[in-house]
Amino acid sequence: MAQDVSLSAELDDIERQMTEIEAQAARYDGGLILTLIDARREALLLARTLIENRINAEAGGATIEVTVPAIQPDEALAGQILGEMAAVQQRIDEAEREAATAGGLIQALTLSRAETERLNLAQLQMGYLQAKYGIAFPVMAPQAAEAASTSAPATGSATPPQDAPQAVAWADRRFPTIDYTLAPFEQAGRNGHQISGWWTIEASRAVVDDSPQIFALNHSQFSPNSFTGQTALVARCIEGETALLFVQDDFLINDFRRNSFEMTLRIDEESSQQSRWNSLTNNKGAGLFGREAETFIRRIYYAERLFIRLFESNGQQHDALFKLDGAQDAFEAVAGACGWTTLTLSTEDYRAIQTLLNAGGFDTGTPDGQWGPASQRAMRAYQASVDLPETGAPDRATLEMLGVDK
Repeated sequence: MAQDVSLSAELDDIERQMTEIEAQAARYDGGLILTLIDARREALLLARTLIENRINAEAGGATIEVTVPAIQPDEALAGQILGEMAAVQQRIDEAEREAATAGGLIQALTLSRAETERLNLAQLQMGYLQAKYGIAFPVMAPQAAEAASTSAPATGSATPPQDAPQAVAWADRRFPTIDYTLAPFEQAGRNGHQISGWWTIEASRAVVDDSPQIFALNHSQFSPNSFTGQTALVARCIEGETALLFVQDDFLINDFRRNSFEMTLRIDEESSQQSRWNSLTNNKGAGLFGREAETFIRRIYYAERLFIRLFESNGQQHDALFKLDGAQDAFEAVAGACGWTTLTLSTEDYRAIQTLLNAGGFDTGTPDGQWGPASQRAMRAYQASVDLPETGAPDRATLEMLGVDK
């Protein structure tokens, strides 16, 4: 009976913590802190399930079927773990006091540290329950883990669907229905280039200034029977300039008056839109460059399909429907090499990020919402301090590290 009372008290404490977790989680839309909160929630849910199971078993009621080995209680170990829990709680309290008097980047990092300690506390709590009451916590058996991995081929399992193309060593196993035996994928795989969905991503250095270069090609329109060239969508960064190109398999007659082509574009199920893209010097297609390319890449970052129709000056049209699977990796590589972010940020967003960096000791100058050389240097310094690629831009990975979600 006394143990039932103790277990009920433990259950009440977990319910209290769960209420606190839900309140904390509601403050965040994403980022590192929310990830830690979710991990702590899962640990406490498991503890709650096993305590309920023990209470039901002691009462002779229906049990929740969780098979675990028998564990003998160990009062001495339970007391030791309680001491460790008290030390962790002290560190949490210290971090919360620091966060209450700090701001910006320091506050974000302090809150992340506090949430990490809370996750440690939840794990210690499971150890305490095991030592105090003999409640063992299950570990997934290897057979179960293997079964789980083979039941989800879309995430890269070794067993693709029966109608999927034969897997090859360089295949991106997140997309098992793509035929990676096609020539451009085979060549990229043998050359050690990255393959992401329908994209191959080649990284190099510019000869003129050793700046990073990225050349990403979408091969969803690849035809092995084309002898005049291939139709492709290209995202690239060369010598600091971003470009998005529609490359055709034939030479085109451009509009010499404007040196550009009329284009019809449709993203997924959106309404089609008219645009003009600059002609390429090889007369094999059209493209967007600089800020225009960056803006359009942001528009299609999460898109699944992009339809492009190019009109020649004589009225002839060229159509292509690109599947964009894997595009995020390609676009992030291009943005990182050219030092911009795939996020759509306002002046106020940039000003807030500059304030965060200044608060953390990374000097951007006076926060003005303009992302200039000083802001780029400060961001590179911060990225180096947390072992992130030094893009100098407030990219997704860096903002996630800061605990900021956009």
